[in-house]
Amino acid sequence: MEMHRRSKAPSNNGIDNSTNSSGSTKRNVGGSSSLRSKHNSRPGNPYSAASQTTTTDIILFRSMQILLLITVCWFLSLIISVDSPTPNGDGLRGSGSASIITPLLDPTNIANARDQITKVREEFYTRYGGKPEALDMLKRGLRTFENEKAEKDMGSVRSTADRYLRSILRFEENQSSSLSAFQHAEFVMAFGGYSVTVGRGNHFEQSYPFIMEKILAPILALPPLGVKLVVRNSAIGGIPSFPYGWCLPNFLGGDADAVSWDYGMNEGNGAAGLESYVRQALMMPKSPPMFILLDMKRPRLDLLQKYVNMGFLPDPVALGGRDAVNKKLLQLPETDKPPGLQKWDEWGAPKGSPGQSPWHPKKMEHELMGWMMAMHMIDAVEVALNVMEKDPNWREKVLQQNPSLGGELPAPVTDVATSGTASILHGAPSTDDSSKWHMNHVSCRTSFLPNMFGNFDSIIESGVTKDEEDMLQSRDDSLFNGGWVMDVGKVERETKVKVQKYGGLGYIDMKTALYGIPSSGTLKLWLPYEISATNPVQSSGDLLAGTYFNSVVFCEVNEKRVYKECNMLSDLAFEVGGAAVAKAGVTQIKGVASYLKKDICIRLDIPKDAKLSTKGNDFGLPVDIKVSRSDVSRENGACSISHIIWEHNVG
Repeated sequence: MEMHRRSKAPSNNGIDNSTNSSGSTKRNVGGSSSLRSKHNSRPGNPYSAASQTTTTDIILFRSMQILLLITVCWFLSLIISVDSPTPNGDGLRGSGSASIITPLLDPTNIANARDQITKVREEFYTRYGGKPEALDMLKRGLRTFENEKAEKDMGSVRSTADRYLRSILRFEENQSSSLSAFQHAEFVMAFGGYSVTVGRGNHFEQSYPFIMEKILAPILALPPLGVKLVVRNSAIGGIPSFPYGWCLPNFLGGDADAVSWDYGMNEGNGAAGLESYVRQALMMPKSPPMFILLDMKRPRLDLLQKYVNMGFLPDPVALGGRDAVNKKLLQLPETDKPPGLQKWDEWGAPKGSPGQSPWHPKKMEHELMGWMMAMHMIDAVEVALNVMEKDPNWREKVLQQNPSLGGELPAPVTDVATSGTASILHGAPSTDDSSKWHMNHVSCRTSFLPNMFGNFDSIIESGVTKDEEDMLQSRDDSLFNGGWVMDVGKVERETKVKVQKYGGLGYIDMKTALYGIPSSGTLKLWLPYEISATNPVQSSGDLLAGTYFNSVVFCEVNEKRVYKECNMLSDLAFEVGGAAVAKAGVTQIKGVASYLKKDICIRLDIPKDAKLSTKGNDFGLPVDIKVSRSDVSRENGACSISHIIWEHNVG
């Protein structure tokens, strides 16, 4: 398109810039009135130097005006799209973000992705005895849950597919507003649990989450999805559902799209611990997350089904292991077994490595679990491809179907009366509708590893002995005189030292804790008030702590010790907000926070006269702890603190 520039208007200073036939410029200074009159009689068309207006000039001028108007409108629409409604719980904005300009789908990309999916499925069939046998194995080993009330095309697999699509929308939105440092859309699967998920008896990288990652990640990364799969195995050997469940963002990350539960060996056949864990997961930023249950016990399957029927879990799965295998195949001669069942009884780590116990899955069982999980997730990839291919308006529809819960919970299914701390585990009913529950914001700091954020250092004011020694080195008794000491228990140290003899096996979990005896003195903490943005502290008031904090929970490291060991309930003295906590204000949390039949967490009431303190512009709750029983010793079992959890009070 030829661009026309506006010629300079004549100045009023009596200078005439005109051009002669040779192209040179002739300057007439102090021109006559007749010359100025001639200038004033020129036509007003700014795009022409001609002496008269033509029809072409008028059409051209009007066309440029219309084009300019269209350009201005387009620019304003971009501004409006950036200033769209605030993000919902899943990190996505409202339908205003649908104006993001996105590339057209390339049919060859769709075809290539489907070809790769077919190849992976064929490999699965080959590994596990052919298509019919492999599919039967998958049916026995992985359970999905459907909501009969859901729309016909919104089943479990479609809900997972929408998670992939929402990760794309989040990436596009952030890129359009120049807020993202990520180069790809990301889908985060974070696995919690204990020794089974850790992969004990094998190398860490041989655990089923990483087997799934190797299979699924290349498929998700293919265009047109282009999604980067992030897998975190944050399981810790030998722990119960809680206090881990209160610290899900710490261990799993606040960006998790999928979370898992693996505590079945410690918690019998009941579902109370699972329900409390599910409810904590529903409070995570990307709520509701995809929920993965590593268990096939009926009460826990029934619990997940109830949460699906109530509309709170759209796509959970339950994953099994060895029970999925046709036992006749395992009885075949080694060379006749399907490839995925060969060497079934061999561990991945060298013989004699810690954790090679009958209840832990061996290497090939982990591979089977990873393959089954990957096959399910790949089914969702295929559904996502179909949606992208067939529906040009999929972005708008996925935004409309976003299942964010907005902090709402259903009434608990299991009995919550026996735990001794209902609100921090399950939430509380709304004042105007007892069928709708809500949960106060829960904060956590922990010394257990691995954690994404929120370790003890951020809340310790004083009372800790600094020690730079390797955590696996035994501590001298003198360190405990005048300060609490970060240490590990006897069994934990012995186990980790043994693992080191085999090169560490890649494990990243460790149960560290602060240990104290009477001579350690007072441990001073400061718990920050972390919801000031939504429920600010009224600084002009009396700063009563009970207005802003509902309770504080302390948990000890779970380990086998002797009968003379420290008893948190009776052997620790607490001062909260400058006020002593009476013995009646300290209660044991029953059941869900229990390991080897030992309850490991206590709950503190906030004293009526406890007050907040300030650090700069921030408010928080000072807490002092000391060992009150004089004969507590390291030999018999010092007092320990591994998790500190506090429940905010939003009125």
